[in-house]
Amino acid sequence: MGKPGWKTTEFWVSLATGVFGILVTLGIFSADQASDIIDSIGTMAGSVIAGVAAAGYAISRGLAKK
Repeated sequence: MGKPGWKTTEFWVSLATGVFGILVTLGIFSADQASDIIDSIGTMAGSVIAGVAAAGYAISRGLAKK
């Protein structure tokens, strides 16, 4: 059986989208501010993924050379 729903990426992306939508609707954030925040999150996620990939490669190469 698969993961519980709250442990999936789709759940967290949907939740974040819904929260930002509510905050924009309430006027707490403008649409431009929400877009900037989402862009920043995407940039940070990309940086983390690139770092993990580089670290994984370095570790695997180190293990292969033993």
